[in-house]
Amino acid sequence: MKEDSYNTKLSLNQQPAGSQQMCRTIEEDAPAVDHHVVMSSSTSDDLNLIPPLNFAMVDNGIFRSGFPDSANFSFLQTLKLTSIIYLCPEPYPEANTEFLKSNGIKLFQFGIESYK
Repeated sequence: MKEDSYNTKLSLNQQPAGSQQMCRTIEEDAPAVDHHVVMSSSTSDDLNLIPPLNFAMVDNGIFRSGFPDSANFSFLQTLKLTSIIYLCPEPYPEANTEFLKSNGIKLFQFGIESYK
């Protein structure tokens, strides 16, 4: 198996004599990486992993999104969520409530009125 080698150069920015070093520059000659991922699936279930609108990771284990619907449930199961914060004043839909119950997810609702 061929190992790629990296050439890393660490250089300190030029500072006047007697001053402290404040900044470092790191330059790295790395092999080209293909960031395109080809996904293949043996089951059609993998093709149904649809995130909710505006889904994004905020931090490790913390996500945000628009309101999910039943098409998003398979995707949400892969996240192994423990709780959801719902900011709308309207009641949480029954289908979503059943999804939460069946997956052991707690719902915290803080109804915030919004004005567009």
